[in-house]
Amino acid sequence: MKNKNNSGTDLYLNHSIISGRLALLLIGIVLMLLSDMRGSAGVFAWIMTVPFLIYSVLYRGFKNHLWLLLSLLLGSVLTLMKASSDPFFISIGFSIMSGIVIGLRYFLVFLIWGYIRRRAGDLAGMIAFPSVIVCFEYLQAFYLPFGDWGSLANTQLYNLPLLQTASLVGFLGISALIAWAAVLIASIMLAGSLAGRKVQLSAFAVVFIVLLVYGDLRLDRVPEGKHINVAGIMVNNQFSGEFPDPDDPAVLAMNKSLLEKTARVADQGAAVVVWGEGSTMMSEQGEPVFLKKLSALARENNVSIVAAYAVLLKKKEQTPAVHFLNKFTWILNNGEIGETYLKHHPVIGEGSRPGVKPLKLVHTEYGNMAGAICYDYDFPEMALTHSRLGADLVLIPGMDWRGMLKRHTLMARIRAIEGGFSLFRSANGATSMGFDNLGQIRASMSDFGDNDKVLLASLPLKQNPTLYSRTGNVLAYLAIAALLVTVILSVRNHCRRKQELSE
Repeated sequence: MKNKNNSGTDLYLNHSIISGRLALLLIGIVLMLLSDMRGSAGVFAWIMTVPFLIYSVLYRGFKNHLWLLLSLLLGSVLTLMKASSDPFFISIGFSIMSGIVIGLRYFLVFLIWGYIRRRAGDLAGMIAFPSVIVCFEYLQAFYLPFGDWGSLANTQLYNLPLLQTASLVGFLGISALIAWAAVLIASIMLAGSLAGRKVQLSAFAVVFIVLLVYGDLRLDRVPEGKHINVAGIMVNNQFSGEFPDPDDPAVLAMNKSLLEKTARVADQGAAVVVWGEGSTMMSEQGEPVFLKKLSALARENNVSIVAAYAVLLKKKEQTPAVHFLNKFTWILNNGEIGETYLKHHPVIGEGSRPGVKPLKLVHTEYGNMAGAICYDYDFPEMALTHSRLGADLVLIPGMDWRGMLKRHTLMARIRAIEGGFSLFRSANGATSMGFDNLGQIRASMSDFGDNDKVLLASLPLKQNPTLYSRTGNVLAYLAIAALLVTVILSVRNHCRRKQELSE
């Protein structure tokens, strides 16, 4: 079947399911659902954007753009809702909020790419699509409060050799590679022929193979550094915006259990113990008393404790948006406080006061360590800073829900690969894991099932310096430059055509 799109480009497509407007959008939505979150396979991510790219070329105008927007919003929200579970208020709310942002981001990507391709041609479009994907993912991850959620790189969480690309150019390099593959496939389908694209296919194949070989060879190395035992303690406590009385007997029993488990894992050889995010709660008056108990326990057992908890603010200090502190206190094995840290990036609607102090290292007899809390590590700038400070090990108290299971913790290991440090994430309500400085899983335990909710991992403490930690977001800057060039070229061509028509 030969169709003529209104940009003057010939489109050759066989009589098939992908030749219709509705079919393209439905296939795109299905591929989104198959590409990410629960019940997905990362291989689908490589073609997930193809139907939308073809749609953007074939169908223009306000009504068609509206259908594209609605499809992207629906697909993004439904994809995230695959991870919904109790507490549903939190998980569904997060899915809708983040899904809308991701859907809008993709809509702008396709609009910009479609404009460039129509005005500047297919080759410019090939350059523009990976560039605009990288630009928008960079903008969201580094400047907006949504982190790297919805990044194409996060669809490849189980492809460890490919994830090593992050050590070179960060997570954006993986997203760029996937976008490059998609626009190449779309270009071939739109043309109906490989003619003129053999060089582009060969270039992609060479880059793809080189990166996989690099990743495999990198994983063949043995991580250097003295190993220490790091323990994670998980609890069933989940915050939903309402706090029990810090002096409630159930809370006091939780505190006692945390102290007992901490002492027990120290006796088992743990050098550092990390509690999951918000493992208990206390009042501002009760916090100093509790910390004295922790300091005594640390000295007596020669163990460092990263105690993560929430502090309910006094009524006069609360605002409609902020009513507690989400924090950890890092107590060294001599009983002294190494760091008091407030979560820097609270999830929207969380209700905690964000931390503003610069990130720092905690210097120990074993090596340089650092910490952050849960959602903080969805922001690559945090890990980049820790790496440049010289962190050998990063400890992350986290909290998720059953639908996330491994997902959020595996996202954090991309930060470990980018920064070249070991990472331990103790996650209430999900899966705790310890990774070495290559992102390899050294230990893992779910917060569900018949277990004692204690994970012990042996992790190396020596940073493996990465190119990304030295050069930072060079790829993003190159993408911005490439996008500007293609936009300028498109505008110039548009003005020339208008001038020619007016003469």
